[in-house]
Amino acid sequence: MEKEQIQAIIDNASEEFLERFYETLLNEINSDDEAYHKKAYHLLVASLRSEDPDDFFISLCGWSLETLIEKSS
Repeated sequence: MEKEQIQAIIDNASEEFLERFYETLLNEINSDDEAYHKKAYHLLVASLRSEDPDDFFISLCGWSLETLIEKSS
């Protein structure tokens, strides 16, 4: 999906759509049968593509990457 398309969704999405989108995301994460270590690897790789990796993780769970690493140690 192009960034312009994402921006259009952000600009026009209703609160109800955003609620459903996040619920769908959580459901898909929870139903994915890939091993946790593989999921973690792919999340970290995806965060490298983000301009600010902390923003990537904060948007997912409310915690920065540094905090998540500290909590995991």
